[in-house]
Amino acid sequence: MRKMLGFAVLLVLMIAATSSRPLEAKDKDELIQLKSEVMIMQKQIRDLQESSDKNTGQVTTLLTQVVDNISVTRRDVGQTRELVGRSLSDITSASSATVQQVTQLNERLNATDQRIERVEAQLKEIKNIFSHPEISTNCDNGEQQYGAAYSDYLRGNYLLAIDQFRNYVRCFGQTEGAGNAQYFIGDSYYKQLDFKSAVPEFDKLLRDYPTNSKLATARFKKADSLLKTERRKEAEDEFRVLMQSYPGTPEAKQAEEIIRQLPPEKPATPVRPRR
Repeated sequence: MRKMLGFAVLLVLMIAATSSRPLEAKDKDELIQLKSEVMIMQKQIRDLQESSDKNTGQVTTLLTQVVDNISVTRRDVGQTRELVGRSLSDITSASSATVQQVTQLNERLNATDQRIERVEAQLKEIKNIFSHPEISTNCDNGEQQYGAAYSDYLRGNYLLAIDQFRNYVRCFGQTEGAGNAQYFIGDSYYKQLDFKSAVPEFDKLLRDYPTNSKLATARFKKADSLLKTERRKEAEDEFRVLMQSYPGTPEAKQAEEIIRQLPPEKPATPVRPRR
C-alpha cells in the first residue's frame, strides 16, 4: 500500500516536471483532480492500514488466547494422566489384595468341604451302625451270611449280628461255623453287659458244640456273667470246672486269680422264730 502511495506522488511530480509550458486551465483542473484522487487514495491507504493493524491486533489476541487455551488444556491433560496413573496403581494394588483374599477364601472353603466330607462319611457310618437292614432268613449262602454277621459284630452292631448269627445257626447248625456263631451270640450279649442273656447262650455252646475251640473262653465268660449277676456259688463252680478242664490256659489262670481274690462269704443270718 505504501508503494502505491509513493508511485502516485512520483507520477504527479513527473507530470509537473516534464511540462515546459504554462499550465492551461484545463491542465490545472486535471492536476487538481489528480491531487484530489491522490489524497483520496492516501486516505484509503491509511484506512486500510488502520484496518490491517486492527485486524492484526485481533488475530494476535486470538492467537494468544488459543495458545493460552492450549497450555491450559495440556496442563489439564497432564493432571488427568497423573490421576489416571494413580487410579490404575490403586486399582492394581486393590486387585492384588482382592486376589489374595479370594485365594484365602477358596482355601478355607476347600478345607470346609473336606471337613464336611469327613463328617458326612462319619454320619454315614453311624447311620449304618444304627440302621437295621432286613435280615436274610433264607439258607442260600451260609458263607455270605456268616461274613455279614461277623462284620456287624466287629463294628459293634451287636443286635444285628445276633439276629444274623441266629439265622446261620438255624440254617447251618451242623457245620463247624455254627459253634463259632453260637459263641458270638453269647459274646454279643456279654459285650453289651447283658450278662443275664449271655449265660444261656454260652450254655448252648457248651452243650451243643463240645469240640469247639472257644469252649474255654465261653465257660470263663459264663462264670463271669454269673458272678456279675449275684450268682456267686454258680460262678465259683464254673471257674473250678474251667481250671480242671483247661489247666494252664490263660482262662484257667484268670479264673484261679478271681477265686483267690473273692472276699469270704458272710455267714447267713439265722432267722429267729416268731414268738
